[in-house]
Formats: sequence, structure tokens, C-alpha cells
Amino acid sequence: MKVVILGAGKMVEAILQGLKNEADLSQFYLFSPSGKSAELLAKKVGVNFLKNLDDVKDPTWVWIGCKPQQLKNLAESIKGKFPSAVFVSMLAALSESAQLDILGVNKLIRIMPNMPVKYKKGITLLSSVSAHEELKQISNLFSVIGLSKEVKEEELEELTLLTSSGPALFYEFTKNLAMSFTSLTELEREGLAKMVLAGSGVCAQTNSEELNDMINEVTSKAGVTIEVLDEWRRLKLGDLVIGGILAGKKRSAEIRDSIHRS
Repeated sequence: MKVVILGAGKMVEAILQGLKNEADLSQFYLFSPSGKSAELLAKKVGVNFLKNLDDVKDPTWVWIGCKPQQLKNLAESIKGKFPSAVFVSMLAALSESAQLDILGVNKLIRIMPNMPVKYKKGITLLSSVSAHEELKQISNLFSVIGLSKEVKEEELEELTLLTSSGPALFYEFTKNLAMSFTSLTELEREGLAKMVLAGSGVCAQTNSEELNDMINEVTSKAGVTIEVLDEWRRLKLGDLVIGGILAGKKRSAEIRDSIHRS
């Protein structure tokens, strides 16, 4: 399986770090426009550095790891290349049909991994209509670095804010939680908060109970914890969370519209 990866950003690095000791990367070729980031990452994870796109022939897969706003320029640079390849895109905001049209290709799978794939604890959402038969191969590959879940495209679009953006949202909450206290140094408090986040994640992953039941296990009637939770509920913390997600959905639509207009 010969794989050309276009882009060497943080998500591509996380994927390759996760796959490093789990899959045969001898036929993976990494390319970036400047060449610098791809060369550094290729050495780091043990894949091939590709100086020129003409140096690799007939790849089975071409992975796209650029930003959505860069897709049209990318399409120009690879025009006529890789005619038999199945494209695998990590781009948010742009639909499968739009990406097929911009790239001028016949088959494309959309994937949405998150950063924990680096530690084999990630989630990758996948969807495709044009390459449905090939979808299982990519799903199987990503299953070695976490949960690999095939969904409909509209589900992938919405859930990206939960799975891919989710780590940053939990980190933001954890940072604010640590800042709510004064004992120890700020760095020490953050370290404690990170341990609470990690430990809670283990409990959530191994416990089949619903989150409401898990919350109730930590609280007691008229206790300190329930007082904090009741105050957050009075302040409508849930509405703040929903408002942020709606802002993210709006931004996704703006990016999509701006690309179509350009």
C-alpha cells in the first residue's frame, strides 16, 4: 500500500506518531510545499521524505493534510497526478462532493481524527459515498490508534466539534478549574487538574454508567460538590457550552462559504 501524504502539520504528525510502531510505514511518502516540515517529520517518524511529487508513481492513497483554504492551490499543484489513487481528506468544512469537484478526482474519503491518536487513544470519524468500498481499509488502519467510526457526512460535520475540537474544550475547562484556586503554584495546580482530568477520563472510559449517575456518585446531599454544581446550573453553564458550539458551527459555515466564493 503506497501512501502519499500532502502536508506535515500537527494532525499528520499525531497520526504518524500513533502508527509508528503499529503499521508498516515503509511505503509512506511525506510532502510539504517548502519541504522543511516534511523532511523533519519524515525523519522523526520513519517515513520517506518526498522532495518532488513526480518522484513517486501510482500511489494507492493520497492523504490531504492541508487547511481548507489551501485546497484550491493544492489542486492546481497536483493536477493530472495520481489519477488512480483514492484520496483521503482531513479537511473540515468542505463536503465530499465539493472536494471531489475542486480536486478533479473520482474517489475521496473524509476522515476527522483527533490529537489523542498520537497515543492510540483517539477517535477518527470517517465517511464516503464515492469510495465506500475502500472505506473499510482506511477504517481498519485508524482502528489501531483508537476508535474508528464510520458515519454519515452530516454526522461527521456536526460531531467534529465534539471529537476533534473536544480535547481543546476539556483543556480550557481544566485550565479554568485550576485557576479557581490559590494554594501551591499555578503550575502545580495545573498539574493536579491535569491528573484529575486524566483520572476522570479513565473512570468514564471503563464505567458503563451514564454521566449523570457518575456525577451523583461523587456528590452527597447538601455537600460541597453539589453546591458547586448547583451554582453552575443556576448560572446556566450548559447554555454557555451550547453557545460556544453554535459559534463553532457558524464559523465552519463561514469557512465553507468563503472557499466557495473564492
